[in-house]
Amino acid sequence: MMRLHALILGFALIPGVAAVAAEPELSQQLVAADGWVGYHVPMIGTGGAPCCYAGNRGTDLRKTRCDLDSRGGTFVSSQPDPASAAQLSVYWHVADGKADRVRAFAADCAVTSHQPVRWIDPIAAADSVGLLKGWITGGHHGRDSFDLAALALHADAGATTALIELAAVGEPIDLRKDAIFWLGHARGAEGADFVERVAIGDANADLREHAVFALSQSNEPDAYERVRAISKRDASGEVRGKAMFWMAQMHDPRAQADILAALGSESSNPVREEAVFALSQLDEAVATKALIAVIRGNYPRPVKEKALFWLGQAGTDEAMAFLDEVLTR
Repeated sequence: MMRLHALILGFALIPGVAAVAAEPELSQQLVAADGWVGYHVPMIGTGGAPCCYAGNRGTDLRKTRCDLDSRGGTFVSSQPDPASAAQLSVYWHVADGKADRVRAFAADCAVTSHQPVRWIDPIAAADSVGLLKGWITGGHHGRDSFDLAALALHADAGATTALIELAAVGEPIDLRKDAIFWLGHARGAEGADFVERVAIGDANADLREHAVFALSQSNEPDAYERVRAISKRDASGEVRGKAMFWMAQMHDPRAQADILAALGSESSNPVREEAVFALSQLDEAVATKALIAVIRGNYPRPVKEKALFWLGQAGTDEAMAFLDEVLTR
């Protein structure tokens, strides 16, 4: 599936004592020197293994070094990796006395940069969360999705609270969408509960649709049931159709039967066509059988035409044999 897209402290060196700077001190130390500054905090276990990868998703994906100086989108958060480090490395870049970038990767993810990273540990994870939230809401130029990722990957419970506040009504829509994504992807049951509330109750259909996507990224065991429920009841046909699409992407064995059932009960032609497209996104062999079932079933002609089109795109032996049979009748 989709898949999907650093601050520092200073502490007094007192012999025998590890002093942790409070948040105001951290913000002061952050701009004390230009370059990359890094520290470590506990990493949440439901956010995947944040690193840089090469290869094709789902096949030969392998970790590579992350270039801190690159502004490209090389960050990938994969499925949870039990072998990954339990620590998160957070990197802040400071230029001309001002922070201008933040990155975060699993501590065992190798990084490179033009300048050495200045490590300052330990720090309190709650202070890191506070600084990141302040950075995100501070009106600075250049915020990107890495900022929310760094916040979301903290094990500290305050990260969930901060993301919920960033996703609240009244915040800019792009910020709300980023926060909602990370709540679904990384923040466990509490994050999924909030995302579901948005997907069900927000007045903005586009945001509800985005929340359904975020919910489909959750590793909670009931995530599929939550998305399926929305596919049946949302007032917007666009949201219902997209919910079925994401059901197909979740690799749940119930998706074929559920989407076919929705196809039989749905009254909107555009939603029915979206359901057929969703069937085409199932695993290859399952998709072929599902599309053939639509063509042979009691469905409106436009629905069957869509199924025929997507069956032709499948290109499987079973699909080609069925098309040959239809063409020679």
